[in-house]
Amino acid sequence: MGSPQLLVALAAVTALAALWAAVFAMRADQATRRASRLAESRWEASVKPVPHLSFGAGAAPGQPIDVQVENLGGILAGGGVIVQSGDDLYAGELTLPEKSPARPVSLPPVMKAWQRAAQPKLLLLVGRDVSGRCWDCSDGGTPIADPRKWLARRLRDLRLQGVVEFPSVTGVASGR
Repeated sequence: MGSPQLLVALAAVTALAALWAAVFAMRADQATRRASRLAESRWEASVKPVPHLSFGAGAAPGQPIDVQVENLGGILAGGGVIVQSGDDLYAGELTLPEKSPARPVSLPPVMKAWQRAAQPKLLLLVGRDVSGRCWDCSDGGTPIADPRKWLARRLRDLRLQGVVEFPSVTGVASGR
């Protein structure tokens, strides 16, 4: 075997080694990108506010109701809650730090309910995170594309349109 043949064989082996290295580098890059996307989606999921409400004793008619609110997720920059207890509907806005322990929140009555509820029940719980995304927290944290339309529709369904507003969620100040 002469020098030219040895040089060609060495070039072929070098080319195969370079191809082999390129294939494994591409696979490693794809795995890193996949892991990065997975970590980002986990981070975004952890940023979502997840408020949890606990009801204590029922409130006297016409008096505010005390509710324990705990945030199990990201920062709740703005939110709204509507609760029915007995003959009254209660509503209020919420802001909670990330993963905050339960704290009492007093919700004032906004109007009489159309039918009596034996146990306090959550009618609406909506939250906005620090990036401005809104979530329907009463429906397992479903994202809300257009909070103004969604909230107007939900308040209309609850017959509370014009009675309750949550400007911290919609970004619209009251015109009253």
